[in-house]
Amino acid sequence: MPIERQAFFDVMASFPSGVAIVTTTTADGVPRGLTTTAVCSVSADPPTVLVCVDLASRTLAALRERRSFAVNFIGEGRSELCLLFASKARDKFAHVSWTASDSGLPLLHDDALAWAECSTLEELVVGDHVLLVALVEAGGVRPELEPPLMYYRRSWGVWSPAHEDTEPEPVRIREREVSGRDLLWRGAEF
Repeated sequence: MPIERQAFFDVMASFPSGVAIVTTTTADGVPRGLTTTAVCSVSADPPTVLVCVDLASRTLAALRERRSFAVNFIGEGRSELCLLFASKARDKFAHVSWTASDSGLPLLHDDALAWAECSTLEELVVGDHVLLVALVEAGGVRPELEPPLMYYRRSWGVWSPAHEDTEPEPVRIREREVSGRDLLWRGAEF
């Protein structure tokens, strides 16, 4: 017997997640988008990501039809934008600054600290969501927009490495796993 719905939500809310806005266009070029915390890398070779989308999402039809999308990883201070893209608003792009990528996908250039342009490889329906497995074909990073916006226990916040602002720019080091003591959770956005 599965866990009760509310208990499941409480458990999953205890896992801090980055926040992304997935964007695409309809066949006639109308931009569509949704906010999600359900994004993860799948493979480096080939570069692949997984995005989970609610079957009731009004953006899903465009995602399925176009079979390509952009994942815009959102920076600090953009919680209102995320709430807009999580809403049922008819025209989420009406007052949002964006540019079309070379492939025509909407990029939230003022608000994304990184983005990945993706082509859907596979779809898998699980319960009330569809999992889109996608090949990352292009992307970029804007490190000046750090830190990233995070979602934890139903609130917005940010985290940054636990180093002092007066320290020099960090240098690239080999990958290593870190514990929670190495990260600092700062404030919350409302």
